[in-house]
Amino acid sequence: MGYGKKLTCPPHVPTVDEFREILKEYSYAMLVKFRSPAIADEEIAKAPYKTWLDPTESEETREKAAKFWEEYFDYSKKMASAMLELEKAAFNEGFTFAVAFVNGSCRLCEKCNVEKGICIHSNMARIPEHAVGINMKKTAAESGMPLEFPIKGQPEPMSLLLID
Repeated sequence: MGYGKKLTCPPHVPTVDEFREILKEYSYAMLVKFRSPAIADEEIAKAPYKTWLDPTESEETREKAAKFWEEYFDYSKKMASAMLELEKAAFNEGFTFAVAFVNGSCRLCEKCNVEKGICIHSNMARIPEHAVGINMKKTAAESGMPLEFPIKGQPEPMSLLLID
């Protein structure tokens, strides 16, 4: 959804092949699982974007989906802040190349400064894992913390911190 629209999304981030090379520099990864306060009822959970954006859905359904996404996006800002704190803690422990990734696209600005190519929040903006080809569903499953789809109740999004 953010392709070309945000400086934290392709084509403004390393390609999958470039990221594979970068990843070789890291020895550790911390996978952090959160629990969003947003609640997806069964109807919304089956197709959260469709129920939110599809004009053929009932107004009531779209309103429920909009409430879900508003709560989810608000919480994603808290998740991003927590990941930045973890990145800072790792840095202060001597892991100077620690880098946090965030779940979902950047929401720091209403409209990204793509035209000028300069992020005005570069100290806070981070790349989402999927933008560089990380399969979070597979990563989560392999680490014993599988993601559930469709969402049942409260989503449990994850973020990643690379440490070396």
